[in-house]
Amino acid sequence: MRNGSFGLGLEAGDARWRVVARGLAGAAAALALAGVGCAAEEPVSAPMGLSVSALTGTACGDPSSPSTGVDPFADIGDISVAVRAFDEESGRYETLAKASTSLKQAASLRVKSVPEGTGREVIVLGKGSQAQWYGKAPGVTVKRNTDNAVDVLLTKLGELSCVPSPATSLNGVFPAAVMLGDGRALVTGGFTEVVADGSGSKLTSPSSSAFLVDMARGTVKDLGSMGAGQGRAAHAMVYMPEVDQVLIVGGLSEMRLDESKPFPFVFTHDDADKARNDYVIFDVATETFRAGTDTMVRGRVFPRAQALADGTVVVTGGGPWPYDDQDAGYLQVSVFAPTLHDGEGGFLDVNNFRSFYTRAGHTLTPVNDTAEGLSQLLVWGGTTPDRSFGNPAEIFVQSGRQLSGVNGTFKEVVITGEVPSFTYFHEATPLTGNRVLMTGGVAYEGGLTAPHADEAWLLTFVDGPSPFVNVVKVPGLGAGRVFHTALSHDLVHVSVLGGFVGLEALTSDTVKLFDVSNTTSAWATAAASATFAPRGGQAAVTGPSGAALLAGGDGSARAHGAQQRQSVEIFTPPTVPVP
Repeated sequence: MRNGSFGLGLEAGDARWRVVARGLAGAAAALALAGVGCAAEEPVSAPMGLSVSALTGTACGDPSSPSTGVDPFADIGDISVAVRAFDEESGRYETLAKASTSLKQAASLRVKSVPEGTGREVIVLGKGSQAQWYGKAPGVTVKRNTDNAVDVLLTKLGELSCVPSPATSLNGVFPAAVMLGDGRALVTGGFTEVVADGSGSKLTSPSSSAFLVDMARGTVKDLGSMGAGQGRAAHAMVYMPEVDQVLIVGGLSEMRLDESKPFPFVFTHDDADKARNDYVIFDVATETFRAGTDTMVRGRVFPRAQALADGTVVVTGGGPWPYDDQDAGYLQVSVFAPTLHDGEGGFLDVNNFRSFYTRAGHTLTPVNDTAEGLSQLLVWGGTTPDRSFGNPAEIFVQSGRQLSGVNGTFKEVVITGEVPSFTYFHEATPLTGNRVLMTGGVAYEGGLTAPHADEAWLLTFVDGPSPFVNVVKVPGLGAGRVFHTALSHDLVHVSVLGGFVGLEALTSDTVKLFDVSNTTSAWATAAASATFAPRGGQAAVTGPSGAALLAGGDGSARAHGAQQRQSVEIFTPPTVPVP
């Protein structure tokens, strides 16, 4: 086996926001990072240069003037590095190489013998007196005769880390975020004002601003405006990998608030002219926006959109809530094809492609594909329990000839187990074994209620000629919530963060952790609850390291003075894999 090496050099940078460490030649300490089972037939080893940056481990609070937090590289005493790869036979990640050293004794780390290959994961863990600091770079290719530069961002393990956002980007409620194929996240839109509206108020001044968050470096790039007249909130975004573009679709120009209602966020037929039926395309390579040329059959508010196996995107629901007999037009779905019109993109003619039930505030969650490789999506909620109007579940099945004008289908689903609530604006998080964790939302009980406490259900989808969903309630979530975040980094653990109750953000049970493998006590309260700045209506995505990016949202949907700059935080779950 031929040996290589990589140097991890650490030097203090700007302790307020980011501490940067660059790969340095030479090292004061040398450790062997040995491959497992070093046989003659194994791949040779190669050097790897780590470029490490770190966030100082504090919640944003006021993002214009955050607290300094802890300097990670002043805090870290020992640091460990591991390289893993997924083993197809065992069905789990295997550690190929591992090493650690004390940074109090050495200014750099030199390790050897990193096996070459593709799909490697590089995990870094720094142990300090005040915290542990975590970073992971997935999908790394290690090549011989190459420097193999890898960027790793350290964040506070189990806690929140603030990311400096553009001063030009005002904080907003109901923005949207999506992960791109290069490890960056795109964030767009959101309401930036609350103003009086007769006897009530309304969310208004939707932002047209956009920015990119580099999840491997902890930096933000301001992209300016999506274009004149493109300000929107309560919209959807989908990354389309085949064309390296993002579809930004639907949304609202303003939303009425009525505090006399148990669920004060209002959208009815009287507000139909505020809903958007257009779209914008973001081109990742050029970092530019262009307005779409087609429109959907309806303006859609909080539409649900998912990319399908053939590269198209399905968009469902988004009508007034709760259901009313004038809403039948929302049975029709919209399907966007990025290759239509000579690569400009547009909506397919799907006039007869309709769901069984009109939905608003529902979820659209991937479940197992068909034997032919066609995408299947579990549609849940956003309708009423009157059988003539709705059923909590149905299954969307993509057509194999969608681009040739053949529509997909919707399948009826039988529900077994416990009787679920008919909820609107819940979150649905996919897990292993065709399971979905449904959390929060507002129930329909003759009208939309305030969020009920402990509203969490585990759904198990079973496919077949007569598909069904088995439902089991999982108590322990605590306070009721709506417009919250529920993300999983490994399809086993879920982080539930924030949310609204009425017009105020939740102040108890703000960060809850779910473990589907724990059969006796699935829920726990995260330590980050103590530092979490209450917020609801935020955008959120899971980054490549397993950490969750939170952008926008607010502690109140009431008018409360001057707007702060955009609030951007990273939450690193305590359940991520460590060396």
